[in-house]
Amino acid sequence: MAIQMRLGKTYKKTTPDKKLILERRMVGLTQKLVLDQNKCTGCRDCQTVCPTEAISSSEAVVEDGSLKESIRMEIDPDLCNFCGQCAIICPIKAVLWRENQEIIPTLISNDTFPILEEGIDIQIEKCIVDCNLVCVKACPVEALTVKIYHDTDSDEDKISAVEVDKTRCFYCHKCEKACPYNSIEVRSARQGIAIFFPENCLEGCHACTDVCPSGALHMENEKVTLDEVSCIFCRACQNVCPVDNAIEIRREKIRHHPVSSRLWDEIVEKLVSKAAKARLLRETASHKRERAFRTRID
Repeated sequence: MAIQMRLGKTYKKTTPDKKLILERRMVGLTQKLVLDQNKCTGCRDCQTVCPTEAISSSEAVVEDGSLKESIRMEIDPDLCNFCGQCAIICPIKAVLWRENQEIIPTLISNDTFPILEEGIDIQIEKCIVDCNLVCVKACPVEALTVKIYHDTDSDEDKISAVEVDKTRCFYCHKCEKACPYNSIEVRSARQGIAIFFPENCLEGCHACTDVCPSGALHMENEKVTLDEVSCIFCRACQNVCPVDNAIEIRREKIRHHPVSSRLWDEIVEKLVSKAAKARLLRETASHKRERAFRTRID
């Protein structure tokens, strides 16, 4: 559907496939923000960091132990300034930012926000086809693609490449855990502890498993079970749990490349803790002293 725009005004629409789109056009500049509500788990990190309070959220509805209505995030087009903080910080890649042809928010390019330290290292030489591509099957978001070729010399199928779609992957370690040859190493930005008290769960409730994006919380023998290795510490489970003492997600750190920014210091306090902010400030001061020392030596 075509949208007619006046200069500088932000327009909002929701598509049939549940994508919330904000777009603003000015002379020589088009800004766009896309929230995929199918992916969104309602972790509310975007709402926490939004500097203009443009993002709001509904409450989850749990009935008979099932998640009937997920937390729904909304963005006010009159308040959004397209800064991109929500897109940078979203743990499951549900928010996309674009400014003309740029897809990396200016906050990163001007060193206000850091690049998060996350990724996947795959040793192709260890990969063997007879694993039945368990890494692909284990991935909850279909982020892995394995390329296979037939080696005529050995008359065997071999793996030439394993590609990772970084717009989908949220580094949950499921592929790493599934690989029988230890050829995959996952580095996730968020680190923490997931604490689960199944004895405090309401009987028959599995709302947390309904919302968990990685399957870290899942049903096993008709009981909710936690696989902490696969937890991405998004806190979506905490947000929908109908009791206060069944699950607790404690974030300890967000790993990232070095950056010296008061804004990022405040974000760390909001998303992790005051203690994490204090550690970050000490690390930044230490890096500055080290650089100053090297400069004097040189």
